[in-house]
Amino acid sequence: MSEVFGALVPTFILIALGYIVRAAKVATAEQFGMVNRFGYFVLYPAFLFTLISGARFEGGEALPFLGGVLGGFATLALLALGLRLVFRGDGPAYSSVFQGAMRWNGFALLAAAPNLFGPQGTALIGLAFGPLVLMLNIICVIVLARWGAAQATSMRAVLDQIVANPLILACAVGIGANLAGLRDLGYASDAIQLLGQAAMPIALVCVGAGLDFGALRTSLPKVATASLMRLVAAPAIVWSACVLMGAGPLHTAVAVGIASTPTAAASYTLAREMGGDARLMAAIITATTALSFITMPLAITLALG
Repeated sequence: MSEVFGALVPTFILIALGYIVRAAKVATAEQFGMVNRFGYFVLYPAFLFTLISGARFEGGEALPFLGGVLGGFATLALLALGLRLVFRGDGPAYSSVFQGAMRWNGFALLAAAPNLFGPQGTALIGLAFGPLVLMLNIICVIVLARWGAAQATSMRAVLDQIVANPLILACAVGIGANLAGLRDLGYASDAIQLLGQAAMPIALVCVGAGLDFGALRTSLPKVATASLMRLVAAPAIVWSACVLMGAGPLHTAVAVGIASTPTAAASYTLAREMGGDARLMAAIITATTALSFITMPLAITLALG
């Protein structure tokens, strides 16, 4: 486990740096919020497009891996939808619990992937990014459109929210470019790649800057539920799905790594944009990020073991 934790240390250092910088008032929370918004609408889509358009299938072994990842998260989504029966009456809060359970921080794993899994593992994460991020963002947008404060009044309004989401657009365009074999767009590709390279460190620093330990007192049952779903249920379900699909040991370990990551910081931006409970969302991101320092190395170690 110490080797796995050592591979994840640089990721945790960047997260801690963001928290220290904000606590030292080098930049305010509002300023970091604008940086995170810029990342959400510009840097992260550039990163996703570059990663997804350049991803390559690895023959027959890729299908059980993708089936395990997508099937596992689809099962998790059904369980998270069932939580609506528990958390009734407050739609925005439920939408944040749902996002907290479903959204994964790919940057937290991808930064450590070369040391954890080698080049093949990094390629597998890139392969999963497109379909998984696309699926989860569509599901989360639908949930927010249905139960967020600004509820959509028609299917057309829900579709408008999906089409306007920058992460969904980036994934869809990236998958389309990959299938069409458009991996080199000349100077445009170079510019998009440069933007994407800035996404990972900025995203991790912004996660740290957005940690709000005071928000943890807002609703402990909701925070605890989302954290258990994200850090315990998700790795277990994805591992089971990969075993059922017949994925190889490395493929299964990478899938568990994906499922063990904390809640993505982009969840907070989406909650603010679509009427979710942003304060609760900040608490869930804080809890899952802090707990992942322990649970993420443990889950990956067990999967590799």
